[in-house]
Amino acid sequence: MSLLNSLRNVNKKTYLMLIRYGGDRIKRKILLSVLLLFGLALIINVSTSAAATVSDNINPTVTAVDPANHAVVQKTNNVKVTFNEPITAGTNSINLKNSNGKVISTKNTFSGSKLTITPTKKLTTGKYNLLLNAGSVQDLSGNINTAFSSSFTVSPITVAQMKDGISRAQKFYSKQGRLPTTVSYGSKKIPMAEFQKIIATQGLKINKPKVTVSALSNSNLAAIMRSAAKFGYSGAAHTASAMERIGAGDCWAMSDYLYKHMTAAGMKSRIIQYATAYSSRHRSVQYFSNGAWVNAPYRAYGLNMLFNNTKSSGLVIACN
Repeated sequence: MSLLNSLRNVNKKTYLMLIRYGGDRIKRKILLSVLLLFGLALIINVSTSAAATVSDNINPTVTAVDPANHAVVQKTNNVKVTFNEPITAGTNSINLKNSNGKVISTKNTFSGSKLTITPTKKLTTGKYNLLLNAGSVQDLSGNINTAFSSSFTVSPITVAQMKDGISRAQKFYSKQGRLPTTVSYGSKKIPMAEFQKIIATQGLKINKPKVTVSALSNSNLAAIMRSAAKFGYSGAAHTASAMERIGAGDCWAMSDYLYKHMTAAGMKSRIIQYATAYSSRHRSVQYFSNGAWVNAPYRAYGLNMLFNNTKSSGLVIACN
């Protein structure tokens, strides 16, 4: 408005002098100049007033997060969240939790439009979930954020390596009837229990193929068990050949006999060893059927009572 006042207070004598000596042409030029200056002053005044009345009422929003949502990383020292404007701490909580829902202790720092969430301890292998509760962050005008969540996985192997390991484990299972004890990646060996936890973070699992015993296998099993029933028990023989020679043998000899005959008949089988009430190293035989190990039916075929299976698992001595 000061510019308008200045225009209004133009020296009248100067104006009259210009009119007297310049005539109508000067009048028109002066009038046009005054009108232009007046319009410019009006625009500046309106713009300034409008700018003064504009207020910030937009909530801060997340534009990026690192590690990215659903990412699999070998390690990370912190989680960085970027907003669309400068931010500061709000009044609500920021939570980083593991897959069991346990809250991880963190230190949160704000710098410009970035929030950095740093765990106080190293993150171990597993899945983690980040939650920025509504009101945990605010912009410089006091506008708060809406709730935001993201997740990531810390893993020593990539998703592609997980799938490769699953494929190899399934092939091993189809041949051995059991899972391998470890999954190897070069010199790195991951215990099976840990490997299954790792792949579970991505919704993956090892599918154990079902193996069905055919009618021929059932027939072979019956023939093998009937053949074995003719042998008695004796501590003098510990192998199948020795038992066949003298007509009797111990549990080791009978297990060797059954295992060799089942293998020759094309049946997947194994010998397991475990402690019993009368032996610290008792052995029995199992065959693989419908995706599981089944104890040989000693009693069903009338074998000597000392040839038996009291457990369904133990140390695997042999497996075809």
